[in-house]
Amino acid sequence: MSEPKTVWVNLDPRNVDLTPIVSRCEKAGYRCITKDIGTDTAKAVEMALQADAIVSIGEQWNQDSLPQIAGSNRIIVRYGAGLDNVNVPLATQYGIPVANLPGMNSPAVAEIALLHILNLGRRFSYSIEGIKQGHWPYSMPGNELDGKVLGLIGFGNIARQLTRMVQGFSLKIMAYDNYLNEAGRAFAQEHNVTLTQSAEEIYRNADIVSLHIPYTPANRGIVNKDCFAIMKPTAYLVNTCRGGVICEKDLIDALRTGQIRGAGLDVMCEEPPSMDNPLLHMDNVFVSSHLGSLAVEAEERSQLLIADIIDEHFAGRIHRNVVNPQALANH
Repeated sequence: MSEPKTVWVNLDPRNVDLTPIVSRCEKAGYRCITKDIGTDTAKAVEMALQADAIVSIGEQWNQDSLPQIAGSNRIIVRYGAGLDNVNVPLATQYGIPVANLPGMNSPAVAEIALLHILNLGRRFSYSIEGIKQGHWPYSMPGNELDGKVLGLIGFGNIARQLTRMVQGFSLKIMAYDNYLNEAGRAFAQEHNVTLTQSAEEIYRNADIVSLHIPYTPANRGIVNKDCFAIMKPTAYLVNTCRGGVICEKDLIDALRTGQIRGAGLDVMCEEPPSMDNPLLHMDNVFVSSHLGSLAVEAEERSQLLIADIIDEHFAGRIHRNVVNPQALANH
C-alpha cells in the first residue's frame, strides 16, 4: 500500500481554527501537518520535503527554496490572494503548480477597510481608549462619511465588496484600475461608481483614498510623495492590501507636514513593525495588525477551497485556481 499524501499547513491551530481543512484531509485519507514555521526559509524547505501539498502563508518560495523542493509533484496553495511570497515564473520552470484564493476573504478585508474609514472620520478608537484611562466624556469633533468622495485605487474583489458595503451612505465613489475587465465595468455602472482614466484623478479629488492593489515589483512604493503632494490636506489614506505598495518614509513626511490628515493601516512594510516606527506614535495614524482576512467565515471558505484544490491536484487534474497550469508540462 502506498503512503498517504501529506498536506503541510503553515499555521498554528492554536491561533487559527483549522478544523475545516484538517477534517477534509482526514476524510480523504491524507496526513495533515499543522505547523507554523513563520518565514524561516530553511524550516520551510524542511517541512515541504515532507509534504505533497504546501499551504503557504508568508514563507518565501524563490531561487533559494524552490529548487530544493522540485521534482516530486508538489503543489503550493497560498492561503489568501496575494502571491508576493512566491516566484511564480520560477515555480513554473521547476514544474510546481501554484494556486491562490482570490475573493475568499474579500468581505472580511473590506469590512476592515470600512472600519478604518469610519474610525478616521470619527476617531472612535480614541474615545474607547480614553474612557479606559478614566476620561469621561472623551470626545473630539469628527467628520461624517456622508457627502464625501471615496476613491478606490484598484477595483478588484475587495474594492467591490467595500463598494457594496458603503451603499447606505451618501457618497461619491471613484475608482481606478488599469486592468479592469468587463465584469468590473458592469459592476461599476450598476453601483454608480465613476471610473477614472488615471490614479491621479483619485488622489486629487478623494476625501478618502483606499488602496486595493496587489504587491508586485511594479507596485512597490507606488504610493509615494508624488501622490501625497496632490491629495487634499483633509484627506485620509486607508491601506488593507500590502504595506509595500506605500513608501512609508514619504507617508510619514506627508503626515508630519499636514499634506494629508491621517491614515488607517492594516498592513505595513515590516510586520510586525519595529516599535520605533514613527507611524506607531502619531495621533493621526491608526494601525491594526493585518487582521483583514481574520474572520471565521472567511477562514472556513478559504480552507474548504484549499481542500478542493488539493483534491484536484492529487487526482491529476488542474483546479481553476492554479495560476500557472503550464507548470505541469515542466514536471
